[in-house]
Amino acid sequence: MQYLMLIFAVLLALIPSITTLNCYVCNSNKDFGCLTDSNLAQFESQCSDTEDPYCRKIVQTVDSVTSVVRACGSKTGAKSCYKTAGNNHASVCSCNIDLCNTAANLNGQQRFMMIIQSIAALTITMILLR
Repeated sequence: MQYLMLIFAVLLALIPSITTLNCYVCNSNKDFGCLTDSNLAQFESQCSDTEDPYCRKIVQTVDSVTSVVRACGSKTGAKSCYKTAGNNHASVCSCNIDLCNTAANLNGQQRFMMIIQSIAALTITMILLR
């Protein structure tokens, strides 16, 4: 019985919180502070209860003027990051970890951690159920 409780506790600890997602929400066209990652705390916002929430960071260049938009969104496309071509172009990255829409996309790290967590949970379960 104690083993089952231990397994349950470990599995609960490994499951990420899905109830809410906090993202930075701002537009550098309206607030210059949105351009850099150094002082984003003022832009923290809780995303609404959408079905598959994601944080997004969009770096766009229109008529040689670069701006940054950080926002909440729902669902991501086939790629976590993509770029559009042309004179007016954008780089869009999506992620689903609290406050992940800063400089870099964390989905590679996120996938790695999910694999490690899955292996650990499977190993612990197999050892304890022998």
